[in-house]
Amino acid sequence: MTPLDILRQQQGEILKMVTALRGLMKPEQLSVAPIAKVTHTLLCDLCTRMREHFEEEEKRLHPTLLAHGPQELRNLSWSFLAGDVALREQFGDYARRWLKDCDFVFDSDFVRDTQDILDTVARRIDRERTIMIPRLEASGVFVRGGASQGSYAT
Repeated sequence: MTPLDILRQQQGEILKMVTALRGLMKPEQLSVAPIAKVTHTLLCDLCTRMREHFEEEEKRLHPTLLAHGPQELRNLSWSFLAGDVALREQFGDYARRWLKDCDFVFDSDFVRDTQDILDTVARRIDRERTIMIPRLEASGVFVRGGASQGSYAT
C-alpha cells in the first residue's frame, strides 16, 4: 500500500467515527449511561486515531515531500504540518477537559466542545481529500507497488 492508500484508509475510518459520534451527540442519547460510556470510548478512540493519522503522515508522507518534492508540494507539506500543531493542541485540551474522567456527565459545554472538535476533524479530512491528495496524485510523487512504495517518482 502506498502512503496515499494508507491516508485514504485512515480518512475513511476517521470520518465513520465522526459520523457515529455526531449521531450520539444528543442530550437524550447522552443521558443513557451505556450510550454515554460508548460515546466516551469512541471519543477516546478518535483522539488515538487522529494521533496515529498525524504520525503516519509525519513518517511516510511529509519527509518524502520535504526532501524530494517540488516547491509547491514542500509548501503544501509545511502548511499541513503547521496546522497539525494547532490541531494536536486542540485535541490535547479537549481530552484533558472531557476525557480524563469516567463520569460520563455530558452537559451543553461538552456537546458544544465535542461538536467543535468533530467539525475541526471533518474540515481537516476534507482539506486532505480535496487539496493534498489530488495535488500529490497529480504530481506523481508517490508511486504504487513493490519496493517503490512511498518513493519519490522521478
